[in-house]
Amino acid sequence: MSKPPSVIGRVIDIFNLFGPDRPLVSVEEIARALDISVPSAYRYTSELSSAGLLSRAGGLYRLGPKIIELEYMIQSYDPVLRAGRELMDGLSAYTQCNVLLCNVYDQNIVNVLHLTGKTQVEISYTKGMRMPLFRGAQAHIVLAHMDRRKLKRIFDSALKDPETSRDLQRIGSTWSEFSAEMRKIRRDGFYVSRDQLDPGVTGIAAPVFGENSEIMGSLVLIYKIDRAPSLTEEALIGLVVQTATEISRRLGTSAPE
Repeated sequence: MSKPPSVIGRVIDIFNLFGPDRPLVSVEEIARALDISVPSAYRYTSELSSAGLLSRAGGLYRLGPKIIELEYMIQSYDPVLRAGRELMDGLSAYTQCNVLLCNVYDQNIVNVLHLTGKTQVEISYTKGMRMPLFRGAQAHIVLAHMDRRKLKRIFDSALKDPETSRDLQRIGSTWSEFSAEMRKIRRDGFYVSRDQLDPGVTGIAAPVFGENSEIMGSLVLIYKIDRAPSLTEEALIGLVVQTATEISRRLGTSAPE
């Protein structure tokens, strides 16, 4: 018998209702999504509004001011952002490419900073959006440096999920093939993706490590293939790896052996 959903789980379900095509939600939508009564949904919206996490707007609800405050806290005080922002500015200016910093939160990969180079690159997964777990330079780097037991659990779960299994099997259809590719990326210390997230876009990623050499995320340089920078790909890879290594050093760690 499955456990009933927790209060925190239901709150997360409410936040998951919001998206680019749904900036406002109704109490009735919340009730249906959570399979609860309308009066219960009202209790949730009332408490979340009191906490500043939701805001009432013409009978509907939108995300509240506390969300903006939390975003400010992340942008101002997140240790990876503080360690990397100046270095990313320099990398973008020197290469004239777009530079991204992606943080990993358990099994979620999110772009938390996007610096524009000489030419703006339109990307599908902009700052703040959760990214696919098995596509793109960011994902490959993060997966390659995860704990092996955790990675095996992710592989087994993704293989059973129609939404992720196709992307997963492009890397490796068996655990042996998949883990071999991850080991190769780990040895290389970087990963180059082409057309994996957006047509005509190349991404070069290197890992950023935190305390105890734990993978914190990845530094990514992106550019349009038809507007490639003057530097060679080999030179760009070296710059990305060097910058990611310096961010890790500033976080008080170094790449694992």
